[in-house]
Amino acid sequence: MTHIYFGPPGTGKTRKLIEKVEEYLNKGVDPETIGFFTFGKNAAIEVRNRMKKKFGLSDDSMPYFRTLHSLGFELLEYRSEMVMKSDDYKTIGKKCGIEVNYASWDEDNGGLFTSDSPYLSLINLAKSKNITVEQQYNLGQHREDLDSSILYKLEREIINFKRDTKKVDFNDMINEMVAKNIYRNFSVSFIDEAQDLSIVQWQLAGLIEKHSGILYVAGDDDQCIFPWRGADVNSFLNLKGTREVLKKSWRVPREVFDVAQKIIRRIPKNNRVQKEWEPKKERGSVTEHYDISELQSELKTGKWLILGRDRWILNKFEEYFKDNNIYYERAKKKNPMQDKYVAINLYENKLKKGEALSYEECHEIKKKMLKEEWRPKLFKAMVPNKFYTMDMLKSNFGLKTDSPWQAAFTRMGKHDTDKIEELLKRGEDLINGARIKLATIHGVKGNERDNVVLSLKLSQSCKDAYIAKPDDENRVMYTGTTRTKSNLHIIHGGKGDYEYDK
Repeated sequence: MTHIYFGPPGTGKTRKLIEKVEEYLNKGVDPETIGFFTFGKNAAIEVRNRMKKKFGLSDDSMPYFRTLHSLGFELLEYRSEMVMKSDDYKTIGKKCGIEVNYASWDEDNGGLFTSDSPYLSLINLAKSKNITVEQQYNLGQHREDLDSSILYKLEREIINFKRDTKKVDFNDMINEMVAKNIYRNFSVSFIDEAQDLSIVQWQLAGLIEKHSGILYVAGDDDQCIFPWRGADVNSFLNLKGTREVLKKSWRVPREVFDVAQKIIRRIPKNNRVQKEWEPKKERGSVTEHYDISELQSELKTGKWLILGRDRWILNKFEEYFKDNNIYYERAKKKNPMQDKYVAINLYENKLKKGEALSYEECHEIKKKMLKEEWRPKLFKAMVPNKFYTMDMLKSNFGLKTDSPWQAAFTRMGKHDTDKIEELLKRGEDLINGARIKLATIHGVKGNERDNVVLSLKLSQSCKDAYIAKPDDENRVMYTGTTRTKSNLHIIHGGKGDYEYDK
């Protein structure tokens, strides 16, 4: 028996599955016989932690609360060194005369493959769809001009490399499980964010369904935004079982809901599940702007997501924030000021107040100070895994100052110290992360903020994608819009810019 929950934005898809898990645990079902599979690694950890806290369980007692690809890793008894790494792809690329700067399997996002090489991306897209590389190439959906001879040579070299090194990728693991019918019997199984599964992942999901007493699946076809990485929304739409739409959003306010509905209703009825759902009581607000500078005063307070369709758009926002000393984070990267302030905080608020710091923390401080403030030879006498006070550093290890940080950290330069002082005066928390986060829409899947800035501007490649597959782009913009808990700010493009037509 399969139960399917369709969860519009903020309606609590994951929460619904967790409630079901708790029901089974309360009935006495052994947690080792429960399979709970998430798209991202962090989501699996979050669910495990909740069960540990509520039921006093350990990680060992919940071995199958994990991502789908890691299930393959577990049951096939692979080791981490057996999985293809970025350096492997770089080596193969060099042999084929193409440059590969990065290529990796993202454990945080469903084991999806990311690379700067369009050749590698196409090869792995074909594998995730369970079709040949030639078939994927002949679809003509790649945005770059690709040399087919290079493509097929690269494919052969990857196959040969894997054979010689006995290495595999995430798709290989899933395919092996399906081909060899390797499975685990579960009393009950759960799959979250099902709209993001690829065809090969759906094949594994079918195996899980076959060997589970009951399967619960949650997702939202309207938020399927990874088709370019192989996500197959049709498998989700065609899934057989009882269906329930979660009807109440705890995130999306009325004004934002109206905009989101206008976007998603552009998708033909035969390409989505029709869902009636309600926004939360608060109306929220939707305002339109033509430049991020119009929001300068508003950005001084509150938590914000600044969303662009791709990195090219974010670069423009980032330039503005840097020029105006607005504190932000971008994707998983810290703001440079944060790194500098961590050292300042260690020195000013801990070391000078008598707290002992580790060797590594002392090293962070040293990197930000003038060379004249340390005797390098004495510093080298420090031992890792030991702790040091200000008095110890001054008497034994070459520290020559206890001046205020503005004077002691002059290696940073007055420009940076002035910027940091300005940010502190504004009340910015430079230790725990920025209030303002810059990201692509794909990079904030599952996130939410009170205030969201959504740029409608499209790069040339996104424009081409919009024209070729409007349904995919409508889903992306719908997902971006519905990250909003209170206020949505829409930024239009300038003269001559191509933009999404909301």
